[in-house]
Amino acid sequence: MSKPMQDLIDAAKNGQLRVKFNDTVRVNAEEFVYIDRDCEAMKNEIRVLQRIAMEISNRETWGVGEDPGNWIQSSKVLVSRFRAKAAGDSAGNNVHAILQRHYDIINSIQELHKEIAQRYQQADADFASRYNELIETLPQGFQGKK
Repeated sequence: MSKPMQDLIDAAKNGQLRVKFNDTVRVNAEEFVYIDRDCEAMKNEIRVLQRIAMEISNRETWGVGEDPGNWIQSSKVLVSRFRAKAAGDSAGNNVHAILQRHYDIINSIQELHKEIAQRYQQADADFASRYNELIETLPQGFQGKK
């Protein structure tokens, strides 16, 4: 399975990605640095949510009558469906797998922007200077709920 946006990432790595700007569009280092920071924070938040999904899927006792001695079969079915939707559905239609697809997309966006920023740094000393300055003094970005 290929990564999302792999063709754009490869084109950027090979110096083949082209964008046409007009006189009113400016490329600034801040946007590249902040995109990288916020992509990293979002990927971290996705990992937190994936751990929660795994905890839900692996939960031993649900308290809805699923214990072996209970005669209510629907409670056992309900628990198995909750587990499957959290992380156990082999078809990939579960929270954990869907979050992984989001993670992969964000990771590709981050990788693409890093490649483009690297090209700008190679071509523009002012951009490179500002980019490196921002990396050193980067304020903390996106913070998910703890």
